[in-house]
Amino acid sequence: MKFQATYRVTVYNQENTIIIGAHEETDKDNKTILVQDEAQLTCHFNVTRGILSDSNKCTIQLYNLAPSTREQIFQDAFQIDPSKWKFVKLEAGYDDDLTPIFMGRILQAYSHRQGGQTDIITTIQAQALDMFDCQASYTFAAGTSKKEALQTIVTGSMPNVKIGNIGNLEGSFQTPTTFDGNAMENISKLTGGNAFVDNDQLNVLMSNEVIDVPVPVITEENGLLDTPDRRDANLEVKMLFEPSLITGQLLEIKSGVSPNFNGQFKVMGFTHDCLISGSQAGQRVTTVDLYIGPFLPGAEQILNGNKTSNFNKVSGSEISRVVMDQTLNFIKPVNGIITSPFGWRQAPNAKASRGHKGIDIGVNVGTPVKAPADGTAYTRGYDANGYGYYMDINHGVINGYNITTRYGHLSKFVGRNGAKVKQGQVIALSGNTGNSTGPHLHFEIRANGTPINPQQYMKI
Repeated sequence: MKFQATYRVTVYNQENTIIIGAHEETDKDNKTILVQDEAQLTCHFNVTRGILSDSNKCTIQLYNLAPSTREQIFQDAFQIDPSKWKFVKLEAGYDDDLTPIFMGRILQAYSHRQGGQTDIITTIQAQALDMFDCQASYTFAAGTSKKEALQTIVTGSMPNVKIGNIGNLEGSFQTPTTFDGNAMENISKLTGGNAFVDNDQLNVLMSNEVIDVPVPVITEENGLLDTPDRRDANLEVKMLFEPSLITGQLLEIKSGVSPNFNGQFKVMGFTHDCLISGSQAGQRVTTVDLYIGPFLPGAEQILNGNKTSNFNKVSGSEISRVVMDQTLNFIKPVNGIITSPFGWRQAPNAKASRGHKGIDIGVNVGTPVKAPADGTAYTRGYDANGYGYYMDINHGVINGYNITTRYGHLSKFVGRNGAKVKQGQVIALSGNTGNSTGPHLHFEIRANGTPINPQQYMKI
């Protein structure tokens, strides 16, 4: 389930910063301005990010800005003086959980009124940071590694971009080698076309590499809008707006209507097309382009049943193998309505957190709590100011992450600590202990100790 969508647009240059959104902020020089609350201000944005350099672009339309704000945002399309360029950062998400979904240089920004209408629309068109604006001229001695050369070009020529994840970029120059011209074009030559800028990070991924982040599972229940469509070697998937996506990660599809392409696939790019407004309704859709080559983890598992893949995951400069021992095919621990979501929320009482680490499912005291997957019960305890009686289950390594679950506000434990549990086995009874506002089960899923949204990883 997706909750109230929010956004924030930040336009900045060397002299000033303008924020359009609900969060008032002021920098040390008092340059930052709160323009309007997004509850009154309509925003429509179309963001495209991907591995192709010309695909990283953004169009933002803001309705009825104040005249002074429109004037400050204005950017002439023919402005060639870099000192007068403006940049934009677009953040969006649900409730107060905002994620940067585009960062780039503004190509042009202007305001207009369409014929016969009263709304004044301010349009911002932007491209990815440093993709076409930066020049590089370097000569590297024989023996210089490609990674050293990449570091030099990025840090010396691309001031708005930092190096993110670098995969299997091996080798060194056999003779002195010169790179001269557009920095990104030179980096593309250096990396064999495997480099791309995503927001403010430059990544280099080979065709069999993905960025090492938790793998979300998309189903009809949690956001999959249409059945996946085959597009030659790629798969097109439409889903509810998902701000956390990044280019180069894995995404798992589980469609009950069209299961032929269920599996984990590499995100080659995506488009967010969203209308966020307090005064009018509109669609918020993310269309994802997935690579379905035969070496993908999901595809390989489907084709021959192997539990390992030819894919590697990359974190910074660390490379490791993607392991497909099992998937996050969890069942619901109790049947009930979600009374409090994952992430930001209005705190139900003074001691409760606003950053909710799990979800609350409303059930009566004494409701059997079932293990959502096989695992080992490894912790149980009591927390008077928080979880009350709680227990944890370790489900082992899934997609390279150690997955654990936590159950809070229990009334009784079932079974012994350290016992093996099977999916569907009763492990406890729900309750109302600890800092609880009423009978319910608090349920968490953690990947390497970091809480993740259970609604993205299981059918709830």
